Amino acid sequence: MVRQMYHICKNDTLRLIYFAYFHSIASYGMILWGNSSYSGKILTLQKRIIRSMMGAHPRTSCRELLKKLEILTIPSQYIYSLMNFFIGNQDKFLTNSSVHSINTRNKHHLHRPIANLSCFQKGASYSGIRIFNNLPQSITSLTNEKPQSKVALKKFLCAHCVDESFACTDDMY
Repeated sequence: MVRQMYHICKNDTLRLIYFAYFHSIASYGMILWGNSSYSGKILTLQKRIIRSMMGAHPRTSCRELLKKLEILTIPSQYIYSLMNFFIGNQDKFLTNSSVHSINTRNKHHLHRPIANLSCFQKGASYSGIRIFNNLPQSITSLTNEKPQSKVALKKFLCAHCVDESFACTDDMY
């Protein structure tokens, strides 16, 4: 659809088409499937769509195109969805200060349970805690103000490209 409408529509309309046809389907249940091995294939499809939206060469880097369109990559969208879940359900997760009484610099981080199974470590709850603890303090301190934290998180993820391995390719801090 994007390729067919590229010659007729402006970028704003193509962006709406992207969100209607691709983003709505890709983001459905993302917390459950976002860490799977197939997310790389969906990221490749997203890059093809973005390149066709902007009329770019097939080998052009999508990093700047995504920033220009203010669209999150699939891994960034996974992080955004997961962090929205964590912000909305803060009472279900323990902090390090609630587990022990030692005054450490990481006392406000979420407590990661001890897990030896890689299947549990790749799960949404364990991955979410790891990702939440690696976010900058400016975002994690806003968790009590839900709308402000969502806006700050989205701006942060748009500014920093995250690849398939959930490693930030820009300087995250």
